Amino acid sequence: MYEYQFFFVPSPCIMYLLLIVMRLISVFFVILLFFGAEQTLAKEPKAAKSTKASLYAVGVATSFNDSIAYCTEMQVLNDAELDRKKYLHRRSGYSFQLRDYLVEQGKMDYTCITLFNVKKAKLEKELAKVKNRFSKDNIKLIEIKESEFKFVKPDELNF
Repeated sequence: MYEYQFFFVPSPCIMYLLLIVMRLISVFFVILLFFGAEQTLAKEPKAAKSTKASLYAVGVATSFNDSIAYCTEMQVLNDAELDRKKYLHRRSGYSFQLRDYLVEQGKMDYTCITLFNVKKAKLEKELAKVKNRFSKDNIKLIEIKESEFKFVKPDELNF
């Protein structure tokens, strides 16, 4: 006849306490959101720290279509900019200079890289590894004299 349903009916006192706790939690999250947004907006982006230094650089150019590679003499780059991670600032500009030089000489389809280091001995060691690799692969390495090609700071060329 009668169906009994068992469910918990909280007293008004418990309901009032739950309401207060929920409001406190929501106020806490609003405050947390406000302070998180304030700290995010207050932070200024860090400026990229760059240092000027004299360093040594060598350009290397190779082609998949040719068994000849080109290498510049080791050159000193005065007032070259290094970024925070000690990479040469605008280093692709130096590689483009070598590529443009080779295009002027009629050597198309060469991929150019610029090897650099603050210490001459470390750069010589890295260059020796590259030359060794070329000799193992039977690639003839032609050295470009500094009188024929010299790196210029890319900012001066408007790259």
